[in-house]
Amino acid sequence: MKTSIIKTAIILMALGFTVNANAAKGGVNVPEKITEEFTAKYPQAKLKDWKIAKAGYKAEFKLNHKKHTAVYASDGTLLKTETKLSWTREMPLAVKTALKKGEYASYHVDEIKEVNAARETQYVLTIDNHGGSTMAAEGYGAWEDYQVVFENNGTLTSVKEL
Repeated sequence: MKTSIIKTAIILMALGFTVNANAAKGGVNVPEKITEEFTAKYPQAKLKDWKIAKAGYKAEFKLNHKKHTAVYASDGTLLKTETKLSWTREMPLAVKTALKKGEYASYHVDEIKEVNAARETQYVLTIDNHGGSTMAAEGYGAWEDYQVVFENNGTLTSVKEL
C-alpha cells in the first residue's frame, strides 16, 4: 500500500515537473497556454529564462546557436520576437546598403537585433564612432553611441543617442 502511494506520488510529481518545466525557469509562473504556444512554435529551443514583460511574458532562449526572445500576451498571442545577429552580413541587402551609404557609414556596429512585430521586421543596431576604444574617454575626441532602427527595405526610421 505504502509502495503504491509513493509510486503514484512520484509519477504525479514527475508529470507536474514536465508540464511546468518551462514555466519554472526564472521563477515566473507562466500560464500554461503560453508555454504550450512557445513549445509548439520553438520545439528545438533551449529555454534560458521567463520574465515578466510590460506586454506579458518574455521567453529568452537559444535556437540554432543564436540568442532569441519572444514576448507573449497573457492570452498566449505572440507579440514580438527578437533575434540577436552576429554579423551585418545577416541583414538584408537593403539595410546593409543604407548603413554603408548613410550618415553612419563610418560607425562601428556593436549589436544587431532583428525585431519582428505586427508582421513587420526591423533591424535595431547599436553603433558607435569609437570602435570600443577608450581614447575618447581620455580626451582624444567625442564619443558617440547611437541606436538606429532600419525597416526591412533599408529606410532609417529612428535614431536615438545613448
